[in-house]
Amino acid sequence: MNNMDLQKLTAKAGEMALRNIWGENAYKINMMILKLDRNNCAACTRLAKYYKLKNNITKAKNMYLKALHIDPNNRGAINNLSDIERDQKESDAVDQIKTTRELLKEGQSAIQKGKYNLAAKLFSRAYTIEPLLTHAFSLANAYKQMEKYDSIEELYQKLIDENTVQTDIKTINNEFKSLRLSEECLAK
Repeated sequence: MNNMDLQKLTAKAGEMALRNIWGENAYKINMMILKLDRNNCAACTRLAKYYKLKNNITKAKNMYLKALHIDPNNRGAINNLSDIERDQKESDAVDQIKTTRELLKEGQSAIQKGKYNLAAKLFSRAYTIEPLLTHAFSLANAYKQMEKYDSIEELYQKLIDENTVQTDIKTINNEFKSLRLSEECLAK
C-alpha cells in the first residue's frame, strides 16, 4: 500500500466516524491505517471508541494513552480517559454499597442531580441483589433519562420472559408502556 491508499483509508475511516459507524469494518480500516502509519492519532482515538463500545475498557484506555503519546494535547483522548476514570470510580463506589435500601436511596439522589449513568449503575446493582419489579422500573427510568431505549427494551423483554404471573406481566406492560412509547415516537 502507498500514500494514496492511506489517504483513502483515512477518508473512509473519518466518514464512518462522522456517520457513527463503529463496527468490525471500521475496526479493520483503522487497524490498516495504524499498520501504514503507527503515529496516526485519529486512528488511535477511533479504535479506542470501538473498544469502549465493545466494553473492552482496558484496550480503549491503552489506545487513548497511545493517542496521547502521539499528541499530548489531544482533547478527545484526555476527556475520554477522564470519563473512563470517573466511570471506574463510580463503579467502585457502587460496589461498596451493600444494601438495596442504600442503593435505591443513592439512585434517587443521582436521578435528582442529573447523574443518570450513576443512577443506572445503582439501580442495576439493587435489581441484581433483589430482583423486584420496582427496582427494574427504577432502572428503566434511569435508562429513559439517558435515552437508552435499547436497554429499556432488553430489560422489558427480560422481565416478560422471566415472569409467568399474569398480574406481574400486566404491571410490567403498564409500567413500560410510556417508556416504550417514547422509543416508538423517536423511531418515527
